[in-house]
Amino acid sequence: MTDGPPDAGYTPRTALTWADTFKVFQVALDPRKLAVAAAGILVMSLGWFLLSYLFWGSVSEPSRDDPRFSKEQVAKDWQGRKVNGKDFTEDQLAEEGVRRHELAVKSYKSWADLAGPGGRLRTLPWNEYRGPNPFSLVTELVSGTPLERQQLAAEFFGGTVPVLVEPLSKLLLPMVRMLDPSATLGQRFYLLLCLVWSVATWAFFGGVITRIAAVQLSGKDRLSLPEAVKFVVARYTSYLLSPLVPVGLILVIALLMALYGMVALIPFVGDVLLYGLGLPLVLLGGVVLAVLLIGLVGYPLMFATISVEGTDTFDAISRAYNYVFQAPWTYLGRGLAAVLYGALVTFFVVFAGSLAVYMGKWAVSQAPLSEYTNRKPDYLFIYAPESFGWKELLLKGSPAEQMDATPANPITGRRTIGSVDVNPSAANDYRSSLWLTEKIGAALASIWLTLVLLLVIGFGYSYFWCASVLIYLAMRQKVDETEPDEIYLDDDAPEPLPPPAGVTLPSGPAAGGLSLPTTTAPEPVAPPVPPVKVDGPVMPPTPPAG
Repeated sequence: MTDGPPDAGYTPRTALTWADTFKVFQVALDPRKLAVAAAGILVMSLGWFLLSYLFWGSVSEPSRDDPRFSKEQVAKDWQGRKVNGKDFTEDQLAEEGVRRHELAVKSYKSWADLAGPGGRLRTLPWNEYRGPNPFSLVTELVSGTPLERQQLAAEFFGGTVPVLVEPLSKLLLPMVRMLDPSATLGQRFYLLLCLVWSVATWAFFGGVITRIAAVQLSGKDRLSLPEAVKFVVARYTSYLLSPLVPVGLILVIALLMALYGMVALIPFVGDVLLYGLGLPLVLLGGVVLAVLLIGLVGYPLMFATISVEGTDTFDAISRAYNYVFQAPWTYLGRGLAAVLYGALVTFFVVFAGSLAVYMGKWAVSQAPLSEYTNRKPDYLFIYAPESFGWKELLLKGSPAEQMDATPANPITGRRTIGSVDVNPSAANDYRSSLWLTEKIGAALASIWLTLVLLLVIGFGYSYFWCASVLIYLAMRQKVDETEPDEIYLDDDAPEPLPPPAGVTLPSGPAAGGLSLPTTTAPEPVAPPVPPVKVDGPVMPPTPPAG
């Protein structure tokens, strides 16, 4: 690794301090990173929506009258088993049927929370609940009571902070749900596909962001977006496999342990030999699975490793796990500092974006005669995105004004986005009175608003990946004692030296596909002969013969 010339706007130090966390805000606010993050959010969400739609199509809520929960089915399953030497009673069989039905309902609700309408993996980003609108939050904090301020602060930390850890939580969420004992085989397959799609998406978009951030934070020359894309494309397999290899190991070990458990179903063999005497093997497998899962917390460091070092999958995995387990408190402390600071700057970015959109709408609403022509631009926001309360904010004061209802999902009970009309009859009359051109204009305006919202949400993702690079540089400095400005550059390969004098490189291949340089002896050069002075003009010397 060689050092390139430092960037004029950044002077790398020989040691990273906690104060360097404050630089991530400016680095993450790069429009290129915001655009890449917004594209990644859109691609991941559309893939998850399609998978959820396909898998949820044949799911229905389990009925108590289902034959699976009947006393007859329970008696058939328990055939040959007795309690204190007696057969099971009708009440005991009925209770078991009720218990099985409750477990099935619980599994259904867990399934609906992910893939059902309004599910966490099915909701598109512009309709995802992310807490109250920061602009409204600030105005209400100024005029609200102490109790209202406390509630608003809780809503802020419950909605804004999770935006920062979405890339990590949305990777771990499918894995955690796969470990749910009530999950079926089909649900686990769906979660595995969601996990692979998430990794495949951010292996590219996250790789581009981390590469640009790595070059910038190390103080090198500015890296263009096409150069970062070229770097990631050349190493996309390494980016993709670095988190998938540990996941694959987890699945393989879990499969082997499941086969172990299948053999243990044999009486005596399982009870005494495999589970009784062989329980240490089960515990050992559990320890290995726990280590692999805990190490996945360092998943962001894997992308940062490849972007900084330009290495492969093995180096990314080994460094991430080594740094997490060798310096866990440093990793936890820097991660916590990045999240707390990121929550503040994310709030500022969302506030600034909401304020800009609101002020733009407010300014054009002051057009003269708009009140008398009934052409106020409120209609432009009837299809506005609902995340961060934008629709509620932009329709405030209009006939279609809405208020935040934040209803709970009727199946899962989880809080979701929901707005209701302040005056339903007036809102319906207003919408029905709109012209076709006004509805078309509102649809086009919603596209632009959605793009702006994706850029605002994309800041959280951009900040996450940029902070992961800074944390990686700090962890590498602590564990490996490597300077922060040491980074792999594409121009690190030395240029070939020119051939020495007298060496001629052949123009075509030699026999056997090899070409060897040939040397030729230089021709002798005759010494110059001084001119002969004679009467008259000076004549040039006569060249020697031959």
